[in-house]
Amino acid sequence: MPDPVFRPVEPLPNGEPEGPLGKRISWFVGIALASMLVVAAVAYAMRALLFIG
Repeated sequence: MPDPVFRPVEPLPNGEPEGPLGKRISWFVGIALASMLVVAAVAYAMRALLFIG
């Protein structure tokens, strides 16, 4: 069986910090912006294909 791409991660032990809040928020904002750009690019590509035909 092939090695899975995503491996499960155990939860953090009690009392251990998750990481800096700023870093977690910046990852969230970055992923959200990248997702919006991808959706916009696909939407404009589909719109262009509709107007070509």
